[in-house]
Amino acid sequence: MEQIQPDSPSRNSTNNGSSKDAASPLLEIACFNEASAIIAAKAGADRIELCRDYASGGLSPEPEALAILKSQISIPIYVMIRPHAESFYYSDTDFEAMKRTMHLLREKGADGFVFGILTQDTAAQAAPRIDVARNKELVELAQGRPCTFHRAFDLISESNWDTALADIVECGFTSILTSGPSGGTAIECVDHLDRLVHERLEQLRGRLEGHGRLPQIIVGGGVRATNIRMLWGRTRAPAFHSAALAQSSVELVSDAEVEALRAALNKAT
Repeated sequence: MEQIQPDSPSRNSTNNGSSKDAASPLLEIACFNEASAIIAAKAGADRIELCRDYASGGLSPEPEALAILKSQISIPIYVMIRPHAESFYYSDTDFEAMKRTMHLLREKGADGFVFGILTQDTAAQAAPRIDVARNKELVELAQGRPCTFHRAFDLISESNWDTALADIVECGFTSILTSGPSGGTAIECVDHLDRLVHERLEQLRGRLEGHGRLPQIIVGGGVRATNIRMLWGRTRAPAFHSAALAQSSVELVSDAEVEALRAALNKAT
């Protein structure tokens, strides 16, 4: 079957979604079914985040859904590894399930993975921390495929960002999907996102001194064509994430919204 190529002007993407044009932000579309992924790819998305169950904020997709899409679209597909939406703390049983799911999705051709695990202290109402050991184990199971730290980062208070960012680098994540702290939208947290991109990451760059890879910030959370230019203008983030839904009740991506998101980013840069 011929693979679908984007219709709209888009970035030149490699397998992990990086671009030869550093000034053009990556547009990632969260898709909760195969139909949405096909629509998004055709409308100009640079990358798909494949998951299911919009109401839960996304859960691990079925491996067969990925297999079908790999034969139909050519842009990279990152898949979510999230067994439930109760929290970002996972029991031993949950963690074993996450490893099995990652193996199955890797075998079906996943280009990257999206997940985030916090420590058990989080469940006990203590300050959330990155579970370095478990996250690192999943990154290693990805076998070189890029991994995005999921919006568990939004539960980390800004006062603990420096430690969290260093932990994320230690784990080997290549990017962080975030709307900012406190679970607000990207617009509501734009000042925090600005500081994250322009202050905290630059400080981390200095501390790394060439040892370790600086994670890419992906801005998500209520991102739409009507606000993406403002968000880019304030943050200059290298990537943006949107569900681009026509109607949230049907979990279907709007081709017009994806095209408008792409056009807005092209105009902004």
